[in-house]
Amino acid sequence: MKIIMLTGIALTWMAATSLLAQDKDTKPAKDADKKSSQDAAKSDAAKAAAAADPVASVIPKGATEVEPNLFRYTDPQGKTWLYRRFPFGVSKWEDKPAAQVAAEEPTAGVIRDLGDKVEFQRLTPFGMSKWISKKTDFNDDEKDLWAAYQAKRASASPDAGKTADAGKTSASDKNDKSAADKNNKDKQEKE
Repeated sequence: MKIIMLTGIALTWMAATSLLAQDKDTKPAKDADKKSSQDAAKSDAAKAAAAADPVASVIPKGATEVEPNLFRYTDPQGKTWLYRRFPFGVSKWEDKPAAQVAAEEPTAGVIRDLGDKVEFQRLTPFGMSKWISKKTDFNDDEKDLWAAYQAKRASASPDAGKTADAGKTSASDKNDKSAADKNNKDKQEKE
């Protein structure tokens, strides 16, 4: 039994060494073929890249390089464009001066004053975002939202006060009229 096992192991060992010896003999020839085909492919690729660079065709020839991989170009209409070269292509956007880029006014869906706290609600792409903050612990965004809310409320409050006074007057007038109507009905019933 031991002899059969040893014979099997020995045969397997011999077959493996002969196969490895054959691979070593053929590898240099295969490697030489691969290297020559790779060199030819590299030279063809380099020639093709030099002939038609897709990045160079996107960035206009009159563009000036502001910093590495960032170019500025003014088109015939007078618009200034920025081009940035990335590993997978070029991105283009219009260059706007800082004066034109207005700071977005902070907007909140709902702001409620809860005494020493304020409840904020804002519609986001993921749904309604709702949070409560103490007035003493506001961050910069919350301060901006609160200031905008107070300014809006202050500008609306004089008009609101006038309409409220007008509403009170009209309500009292209505009460007076209804009281007068009741008196007239009572008089008519007595007669």
